[in-house]
Amino acid sequence: MSRFLFSLETLLRHREDLEQKERDELFRLTYKYQTELRHREELAIKFRETMKELSSKRSENSDQQELDLFYPYINRLTYEIGESEKHLTQLQAEVQAQKDVVIEASKKRKVLASLKSKKEKEFVAAMEKQEQKEVDDLVVTRFGARNFGYRGKDDLDKSGTDINNKLRNGRS
Repeated sequence: MSRFLFSLETLLRHREDLEQKERDELFRLTYKYQTELRHREELAIKFRETMKELSSKRSENSDQQELDLFYPYINRLTYEIGESEKHLTQLQAEVQAQKDVVIEASKKRKVLASLKSKKEKEFVAAMEKQEQKEVDDLVVTRFGARNFGYRGKDDLDKSGTDINNKLRNGRS
């Protein structure tokens, strides 16, 4: 029995490789987004802690010089949080675009994979049909040999003529 060979196997492997490459890129971008999200959260926590500390210092009636040190830091945290928000928006757009690329690559691979599956089923069906034909031919040959007295090469004379057939027809 011959083996199934898909003529577009190389292209299918290439599409699988491309899809994996795009998935890896999506993973990288998602990781970058998650990292930036954690960074923004850390900045927000620092901002809240600094505001609590400032409020505490005000209630303790700390001197104005010490309180003035908080404001540049708070302004810097506010600026960094804003920049982080912008970066998150940009990364989110990149992640969404990469998801679309992955979906497209997956569709292209699936088209070839389904074509391969279809061709393989057709090949198996053709092989089964051929095998059934060979079995049918074998059965017909054996049936004919049993019903007409032909048992193989022992029933042939030197010229290759069936001896039993000669006897039935009255010739020797």
